[in-house]
Amino acid sequence: MYQHLFAIVERLPAFWSPPASSLGPVAVHPVDELQLIASPCDGPPDANARALGSHHDVVRSTLDAAAVLPFRFGTVVPAAELPDWLEAHRARICSTLAELRGRVEMSVKLLRLHCGHGADRVCRECAGGAPGVAELGDLAELLVERAGVARWRFSSSAHGDNVAGAVAFLVPRPEVHAFLARIAPVASRASGIAVVPTGPWPAYSFAGSFDRLPIAWMPATPPPPARWFG
Repeated sequence: MYQHLFAIVERLPAFWSPPASSLGPVAVHPVDELQLIASPCDGPPDANARALGSHHDVVRSTLDAAAVLPFRFGTVVPAAELPDWLEAHRARICSTLAELRGRVEMSVKLLRLHCGHGADRVCRECAGGAPGVAELGDLAELLVERAGVARWRFSSSAHGDNVAGAVAFLVPRPEVHAFLARIAPVASRASGIAVVPTGPWPAYSFAGSFDRLPIAWMPATPPPPARWFG
């Protein structure tokens, strides 16, 4: 038996209830003053659209908690190893939750347009003059400058004529509307690039990756009696 991990949260509201999940029954497990959101499973789930959407729905439903550390899809730990996994990651879990407390992720997608011939298809005859990855990077810098947010991440991709980018911002929850107002002038003046803010989301871009604890990393001596789980 395994546990599929959705998130570790701080001060989950009493009114919270998980959405229906295709990944199995969702349960809340006390972890000292925190709560682990997980589902029992037989092994790593298939990464199909339904499962990915279900994982995200469960994680996003916890956004009213004081702090949310989201786990990426497929973070699966054998149930018998879970106490040791939590102990091994305890310091990192606590420090990451402290960084994410009271904050959400806002994503600003940058999508290349095509010379007025339609944003829904690639205009091959005009592709050479349309904005590329460098232009997306320049626009991302302007967004970062106007956003006034200390933590952000930029990513871009180019597949043939399709060029896209995104800037993820870690925004204090009360400042979401002010953040959108600050970046609006950049979005309205962008030429050849659609600027599409989305969110708030769980802060996946700032949570890091937590993999299953390999057996070889297990502590050689028995852990102390006080355990995080079990």
